[in-house]
Amino acid sequence: MTSRPRNTDEFVILHATDLLADSQPVFEQAIALALAGSGRLVSLHAADGSAQTELPEFLEVFEKWGTSVEQFEHDTLVYERQNHPRNMLIKIIEELRPDLLIVGTRMQQGEPRKFRGSVSEVVALETHVPTLVVHIGEPGLIDAKGKITLNRVLVPVGDGDEAREAIGGLTRLLDQLAIDDVDIYLLRVGDAEILEHITTPERAGRRYHKINAQGLLADVISKTCEDKNIDLIAMATRGQDGVVDLISGTHTQRVIRRTPRPVLVVKVP
Repeated sequence: MTSRPRNTDEFVILHATDLLADSQPVFEQAIALALAGSGRLVSLHAADGSAQTELPEFLEVFEKWGTSVEQFEHDTLVYERQNHPRNMLIKIIEELRPDLLIVGTRMQQGEPRKFRGSVSEVVALETHVPTLVVHIGEPGLIDAKGKITLNRVLVPVGDGDEAREAIGGLTRLLDQLAIDDVDIYLLRVGDAEILEHITTPERAGRRYHKINAQGLLADVISKTCEDKNIDLIAMATRGQDGVVDLISGTHTQRVIRRTPRPVLVVKVP
């Protein structure tokens, strides 16, 4: 099946999959978010001609959840891989213009990944589409019945522009999912003055808390996630900048690698 042109009023989620058995939970996350947002899901796989190319079926997921849904839009796109999957995915994103991209990543360690980074991480940094990075093998944002569990969000604050973009991207997602009962923690590591100048949208049920801490960013974020039982991290990024980022990864990449929580990545223009 090919994906039809998008309606500008609809909520479109693009789910990029490698079709490996352990990536099925990422597909389930995408289905749950599309359902909650009354949107359309598009699953994309770049085939190399030798691997499985049959994309997963959403009806099997509904059966697993014990859910009955009268209407659900799920398009599938399978492309023959002609270049690096990162380049192909970015090209599809530009053509489809989804509201949200969902990708899975595996928490691997070691120098090869440290230098190269995963395709998911690199795409999240390069695209201007908000990207939800879900760790394969972790619960993510849904329970066993496919219900969204999003009660506490952590927003690390670098500067004013990053805070504005991260809060804006998170707000759009919460609005689309109709989630209002949520605690949002704005975390500033270092000088606390920036927190004083951050303005937050006013909406009943969305409670903002400001936290100032000292230490290494990834360490503080990891500890705060544990202390506050965080469900989602929302971070803004400017992408890779310089040799240090290329070798060790950006702040966003380091956080993705350090914590099993899903990370919503929003690009600063």
